[in-house]
Amino acid sequence: MVNLPTPLIILLAFVLDLLFADPQVRWHPVRVIGQVAEFFCRFFYSLGRLGGLLTLLFTSIVFVGGVSFTVCLFPPLEILWLYFFIAPTSLQKEVLKVAEALQENISLARKRLSFLVGRETKNLDTSQCVRAAVETLAENFTDALVGPLFWYMVGGIYGVAFYKVCETLDSMYGYKTKKWLRFGYFSAKFDDILNFLPARLAGLFIVLASGLTGQNLWRAFRTMLADAHKHDSPNSGYTEAAMAGALGIELGGPVVYQGQFFEKERFGKPLREREVSDIFLAGKIIRLATFLIVATIVFLEVFLWKLGYPNLIELIMNELKGALIT
Repeated sequence: MVNLPTPLIILLAFVLDLLFADPQVRWHPVRVIGQVAEFFCRFFYSLGRLGGLLTLLFTSIVFVGGVSFTVCLFPPLEILWLYFFIAPTSLQKEVLKVAEALQENISLARKRLSFLVGRETKNLDTSQCVRAAVETLAENFTDALVGPLFWYMVGGIYGVAFYKVCETLDSMYGYKTKKWLRFGYFSAKFDDILNFLPARLAGLFIVLASGLTGQNLWRAFRTMLADAHKHDSPNSGYTEAAMAGALGIELGGPVVYQGQFFEKERFGKPLREREVSDIFLAGKIIRLATFLIVATIVFLEVFLWKLGYPNLIELIMNELKGALIT
């Protein structure tokens, strides 16, 4: 059976996401990853950091091996796998539901927001709800689209499958709590490493999209450079700071997690008060950034495909092989 060109696979997966968003089904790959990880966690948890590394390793072997088997059996399934690994449409829809609720019923908005963020939402006012919605939209742009497409370009379906394993285990175990601090160490580190380049690319595409939607591109760029490093995460600050600069509002600040108050670093300057319309504007920026990154990755994949390589790793390996032979 003839393998489909990788640019076509990306386009078809993206179209499926636009049409159907992220399906909430029991056998969703992310849920499968979680179930496999929980199985190994029961065996390895007592080993601390080593146990976390073994859980990550064996979960990757099982899941990436399963993806490999199905794609070898029926290559067009690669489209379906990639479709499940991206989720830009669902992210945007869920955040915009918060904005719609804020216009009429703040209690409903808080409830919808609670499904998207880890902080407590029951006492948030309108401005704080706007802040939380914009932050989660910007931060998750990397995980929902840029990261998966980047690692698909680098390592094909196997690269993005491994990326999703690391991302999922980080969301399960990568907390700095007494229970998970040691066990989740490697999941968090791998997630940080794999998102290092995608997060910075995502920030740049938010900057570009902000300029194309009539916002202040240079302010977005300057804010990203100045404030990104303030974030607890080495990666999330790039998209949040870029969005804060694009909108001319302040993000970050006080949050409550499980009854505990935390003062987070702040991004951007409060040039004006936050408004519900900021969520819609942030959604517009992310939508345009989504199309820009998809178009860019497809263009690069066409270039690789014309050279005869399905991904960057095969190109690099071939060049290294040629260099060693000569």
